[in-house]
Amino acid sequence: MKRKLIPIIFIFVIFFFILNEMFVFFKKREVNLEFTVKKGETVESVIERLREKGAFSRSLFTDIFVRVKDVKFKAGKYKVAGKYSDRDIIDVLEEGQLRFVKVTIPEGYNLFDIAELLDEKKICNEKEFLNLTLNETFTKSLGVNSKTLEGFLFPDTYYFADSDNCESVVKTMYGNFKKRVIPLFKSYTPPELVKKALGNVTVEKIVAVASIVEKESGLKEERPKIAGVIYRRLIKKMPLQCDPTVIYGYRLKGKKIEDLKGSDIRKSQSLYNTYLYKDLPPTPICNPGLDSIVAAMFPEKSSYLYFFAVNGRHVFSKSYKEHLRKLKKYYNRRVK
Repeated sequence: MKRKLIPIIFIFVIFFFILNEMFVFFKKREVNLEFTVKKGETVESVIERLREKGAFSRSLFTDIFVRVKDVKFKAGKYKVAGKYSDRDIIDVLEEGQLRFVKVTIPEGYNLFDIAELLDEKKICNEKEFLNLTLNETFTKSLGVNSKTLEGFLFPDTYYFADSDNCESVVKTMYGNFKKRVIPLFKSYTPPELVKKALGNVTVEKIVAVASIVEKESGLKEERPKIAGVIYRRLIKKMPLQCDPTVIYGYRLKGKKIEDLKGSDIRKSQSLYNTYLYKDLPPTPICNPGLDSIVAAMFPEKSSYLYFFAVNGRHVFSKSYKEHLRKLKKYYNRRVK
């Protein structure tokens, strides 16, 4: 019996060893390094040299991967800055993009957030980026029927080289939007709720709704429900009363607001003030992820017209009376 167990134990040990090596291979670590790959230098020697500098792990899986896949590195000068796994570094060296900088645009970032991040990473000047993306002429030249590119720069991880100028960076991000989002609409038949609310259903209108959904909730399961509230309010000619749209209106005017106050809402005459105007804002207010876009395309059927946040989640109501009752119940419970 003991002899039979030995091979089984050995197999399990090998199995877990391989799993661990694969985990290390794909694990991301902070890398900030400039280096050169010389012409004729072998893949093995490059990996060993970069291991000494912390760019590669000691994973045996890395060595096996490059041999099995017959990986070839391109000679040149490189720069990597950000969180990379062994696989990420291999991809960079295979593609051969010189002085390569990795940047991740989170879902829900607006043009101003992206501009700051790209400037910080020394990829694109903040002012130049905003001059392009807030320019209606440039926006229309890309085929976007909107005043700005807000909402149409897909949130994702990008790799940019020193040779990329600001315009090429923007076009890359918009190109990713076309690749990832536009196909969703090829066979899209809008639900009746969406058609009643929007009339002529366009990608631009759906993205505008998705951008509000993105800013209102970080929970995937809540997003279709919030989209439904937006559409039902539009149908009933009710103001959307969404704080994020008002905040965005101020941001366009150069004022950054973290916590919106009642006085801020009353002072704002912006078309983004959805307490004042009973329609969608003129443009999206951020760049939403796929979950929010799908939620805007396929909202949940319900009778809800109101919601408010409670500890990261939302409480929904069908009437203003019910909404007030739940608010009172929540705050009374909080006071105790």
